[in-house]
Formats: sequence, C-alpha cells, structure tokens
Amino acid sequence: MVEKVSLSLDSAILDEARKVAGRRGLSALVNDALRLRLQHERLRRLLAELDGEYGPVPEAELQRARKAWPVRRKRSRRVS
Repeated sequence: MVEKVSLSLDSAILDEARKVAGRRGLSALVNDALRLRLQHERLRRLLAELDGEYGPVPEAELQRARKAWPVRRKRSRRVS
C-alpha cells in the first residue's frame, strides 16, 4: 500500500536528494531513507533493552571486537 503525503524539506537537502535520486525518483529515495532510519531506531531500542536486561558490554569485550572487526573503507559519495 502506498500513501501520498506532503512534506516540508530544507531546499538544499531537497536539491541534493533530487540529484541522488535520479531516475528512481524522490519518493523511492525518501522511502529508502525512512526504512533505514526506522531500522536504526528499532536496533537502538533492542540494544537499550539488552543493556537493561544484561548490562552494558564490558569494555574488554568491546576492545576485542574492535580488533577482530575488519576496517571498512568509507564509500565515496557520488552525486550525479
């Protein structure tokens, strides 16, 4: 189901978003951005719940994970 809405957006952000969206269209870009933001919010709530139930991850474990985790290169941001 799709619902049509009206939004007020910062004009500079809107200009850049239109360039990034290209042929896919602004609606698809905004929908994807909202989906990602909502996933992040659900993950934050889950992590807070787990911290409340089990306590925070010990610093030694965080350091161990950081050493084991591969370093990701930041992707270049292309604006068409």
